[in-house]
Amino acid sequence: MTLEQLIARAREQVNARITQRNDLAKQLEELRGAETPDEDKVTDLLGRQAGIDAELEQLRTQLEGYEKEQERDAAVARLQAQVAPTGAVARGGDRVHVNEQRTYTQDSDPKGLRFLSDVVGEYRGNPAARERLARHIEEERHERGDVVLEQRAVTAAGSPGTIVPQYLIDLYAPKGRPGRKFADMCRHHDLPDTGMTVYIPRQTAKTTAGEQAAELDTVAEADYDDELIPVTVRTNAGSQTISRQASERGLGTEDIVFEDLLKSYDTALDNRLINAPTWGLLAVANTVTYTDADPTAAELYRKILGSAATVEDVLQDLDEDDLFTLMRGRRWAWLNGEVTDKKPFVQNTNVPVGTFATTDGAPYPAGVRGFLPNGGRVVTDNNLPSNLGTGTNEDIVVVVAQHEAHLWEDPSAPMFIRAEQPQAKKLGIDLVLYGYFAACFNRVVDEQGTPKAVHQKITGTGLVPPVF
Repeated sequence: MTLEQLIARAREQVNARITQRNDLAKQLEELRGAETPDEDKVTDLLGRQAGIDAELEQLRTQLEGYEKEQERDAAVARLQAQVAPTGAVARGGDRVHVNEQRTYTQDSDPKGLRFLSDVVGEYRGNPAARERLARHIEEERHERGDVVLEQRAVTAAGSPGTIVPQYLIDLYAPKGRPGRKFADMCRHHDLPDTGMTVYIPRQTAKTTAGEQAAELDTVAEADYDDELIPVTVRTNAGSQTISRQASERGLGTEDIVFEDLLKSYDTALDNRLINAPTWGLLAVANTVTYTDADPTAAELYRKILGSAATVEDVLQDLDEDDLFTLMRGRRWAWLNGEVTDKKPFVQNTNVPVGTFATTDGAPYPAGVRGFLPNGGRVVTDNNLPSNLGTGTNEDIVVVVAQHEAHLWEDPSAPMFIRAEQPQAKKLGIDLVLYGYFAACFNRVVDEQGTPKAVHQKITGTGLVPPVF
């Protein structure tokens, strides 16, 4: 039995004894509260309580010993990981301890050129490139654990794939990356290891509570019921074909291709989450119409407040911090340019002047761009449509309940593979980036169990192209 298991067992025993002691204390309290306490029972309970106290003291001492031993082991492990010269020479010659550097690092391969060159080199049969990629896979498996699965690195045609180094994903697609602003704001879950469907529970019938009319009357009761919503696992992918000439003779070709693939992957995912028919955010959101030939920031803000109030009516126990307002970058720029009563509608936080909304000047990739007068967050995403309405020129504003915007993603995504043979006669090389995801934006139901829209989309002539 390991030390961790011994500690866990000791803690369970301590908790069990504490529960027993609490039960005895409750019995003692009831006995002593009687008009004529049974002294024999009181004495018996006190004796049993003293016995438990002795056991608890013994268990606590044992647990403290285990924990101190664990701390000593951890300290030795930390010391062992350090390299310090001792001045002594070991028998058989000097011994050097080395922490081996990873195959692909941000310091040695900041743009990913060596990584992508090795992918192409493996395709051409370069054994050194193949060895480096194999070592990289083992490093990823060691660092990222079970999410790096061998079967996920093989295509249906048997073409070996490669996991993109995490620092390259962070370099080309940081957390607030421009291509997936809404996706980054969703409530994230890890995609299960297998299956093409995920399930999310949805309550269809609520319990009830009420005042008891009289003593011993039956209290209110209603059967709780729920159901599992099946959510389809989908594939997001992009590809590029590069010529062998570009790969072998081009300057920075792999760098450009790699960056383009990552940006395309993120943009395509975010676009589907927002605009997909039947299941996307806009497809399931409730419509709020804003009609005005001369729109103003104050009028749009009232529509946003009304939408937030509707979301609160649906969810009842909504946390105000859970809401954010999604809009295109041009709409946020328009709000920044509006004035109300000779004061800027959006005021920089560094300027101490009475204002309505605030911004710290965050750029588009920053995620949250600013805050509305009620403190609501504003997120800009240019994957929102701008061709709506009869004039095909209106954009849209969406008030989103973050808690009900569910997104599952594969922890090891995106995967990078190359295809065998198809482009051989053309001296071409196919490079593919792919990943799996699932999304659900309509989990909530009404009292009758019918799906009810939570998110609110504001559309209409009040959202025609702003004039600056």
